[in-house]
Amino acid sequence: MKGVQQTQWKPSYKGFSAGGNWGQTGAKGADPAGGNGKGKGGGWGWNSWDSKGGDKGWDKGWGKGGWGWGGKGRSRPPSGPTLSRARVTSEPVTGEVTEWKGKYGWIRPTVPVEHPQAARRQGLIYVSMSDLQGGLEALTVGSLCQFHVFCDASGLGAEEVIGS
Repeated sequence: MKGVQQTQWKPSYKGFSAGGNWGQTGAKGADPAGGNGKGKGGGWGWNSWDSKGGDKGWDKGWGKGGWGWGGKGRSRPPSGPTLSRARVTSEPVTGEVTEWKGKYGWIRPTVPVEHPQAARRQGLIYVSMSDLQGGLEALTVGSLCQFHVFCDASGLGAEEVIGS
């Protein structure tokens, strides 16, 4: 057609706004929130999801006061191989390894230990990799081992563990 000027359309990727209007940066009516889709306020940008503008709780997770342990005045119960211990048995006890998780595991004694905390954890005894002796670095599930039983704040555990 003669005399009609055709314009070539070029997409502009600047300024995508919450309203879905591509290329209309700052155009009147481009964003229902009144902005151009950038910066603070309005829209669904990243600033709406973090807690910089207020405590919305989206960035809170485990251990940050959001869910589970560690929130408002609650603390995690004591655990681990560094707790103070009191030995329960004078002679070594025999047991079978029921579970091994890489750095710790659980042993079921062949003869149940008579102690007030023995009913805890279905009679299983905690064992840490740091309590293994004789150059052992891991225990095999189903194998027998000998150990002394100790008691700490988290329950019964095995120390001086000798595997077979």
